[in-house]
Amino acid sequence: MRRTLAALVLGAGLVAASAGPSAAQCVMCKTALTGSPEGRGISAEFNRAILLMVAAPYVVMGGFLLGVYRSRLVHDGRRLGARLRGRLRAGR
Repeated sequence: MRRTLAALVLGAGLVAASAGPSAAQCVMCKTALTGSPEGRGISAEFNRAILLMVAAPYVVMGGFLLGVYRSRLVHDGRRLGARLRGRLRAGR
């Protein structure tokens, strides 16, 4: 479970880090960043930060759903095992 969650977080980080120039900013933020030399210098990092903030809820929800799915599989496996053990005992 931890490995899967770590892989999801790593995957989201790689997607955010490899993002090329995109319009992740609103018009006001883009105007403020491109209007000054300092802003132009940090606009790429600002875009990555926005994309990371967009991806984070999906990673968290995916981890939660994965945990629910795996616990459901374990529960069904135990129930099936108990049913099979009951049939084996009845067959003797």
